[in-house]
Amino acid sequence: MIKNIAISILLLISCASITLFLLGSVAKEPEKRSSFEIIAHRGVHQDYSGSEKGLRKNKSYLTDCTATRIYEPTHGYLENTAESIQAAFEYGATIVEIDIRPTKDRQLVVFHDWMLECRTDGQGNVIDHTVEYLKTLDIGYGYTHDGEAYPFRGKGIGKIQTLTEILKTFLDKKFLIDNKNGNNIETAQLIVDTLSQFPEHQQKLLYLWCEDKSYEYIHQRVPLIERLILPRNKQKIFFKSYLVKLGFGNIPDQYRNQGIGLPPKYTKYIWGWPNRFLNKVYDANMRFYTYINSIEEAHKYSNIALDGIVTDRIEVVGEYYRKLKPTKDN
Repeated sequence: MIKNIAISILLLISCASITLFLLGSVAKEPEKRSSFEIIAHRGVHQDYSGSEKGLRKNKSYLTDCTATRIYEPTHGYLENTAESIQAAFEYGATIVEIDIRPTKDRQLVVFHDWMLECRTDGQGNVIDHTVEYLKTLDIGYGYTHDGEAYPFRGKGIGKIQTLTEILKTFLDKKFLIDNKNGNNIETAQLIVDTLSQFPEHQQKLLYLWCEDKSYEYIHQRVPLIERLILPRNKQKIFFKSYLVKLGFGNIPDQYRNQGIGLPPKYTKYIWGWPNRFLNKVYDANMRFYTYINSIEEAHKYSNIALDGIVTDRIEVVGEYYRKLKPTKDN
């Protein structure tokens, strides 16, 4: 009896899955979005294999250092530098994602790691050093694709810059600012102090990637600066809820006016992908992005009405998107 019930449930789920996927392809195609953002993660940078798991505060930090897992270099840019950012915009990025961390002298530097040993010739925590000291370091010191050659040593000296310096260099450009110091309120206040010095028209070009407590604190004090995409934990809750409900029902109000994203390999698991799902998302005044790192992926998703893409390979895909017919805002 129980076995028969289980089989019946599986059949119902299978039928529902097939129906929803078919509905996704035949549903009315969403209208093209009013703008299309090309978000370059860390500018033009040295991509690497594996995940960033080891960059957390644990004993495997140096073992898992991403600078020692880069692919053989095809260009000379290092992440989070002015040159990298400039190149990303030249390759076609409309937004560049940068990472920030606080320093001992209460400034914000554009740098990813909490420790210095992975990429630089320095030691210790970024927050324990002044900007003056950090500017003496070689941020290309630790990069190697084979453990023998270190092609960027000596080429990254003095390239750590403050967030203020970067924003003053790129006055008319959009940035997604990733606060790497979690929900630390002192850092949130430092972000408020830093961003408040810029005029309103520039603040409107800036977006935050940070945890809820920090975001709420910053947004209350600098309301023109908003989130572009929800943090990962909230996106997981959104997609889990959507999948459990088999794509039925309306999207909860808490997600209205928010942005979400998904790598291409996972879109096939989304009920009603692409049209039915995207219609639901856009009816809730949400934004949807996907992650594109190859020309093949770019071409495959070029006819889907997205708000934009996030890429680790702007130097690879940027030209493809520049050749596409520009949208109204581009």
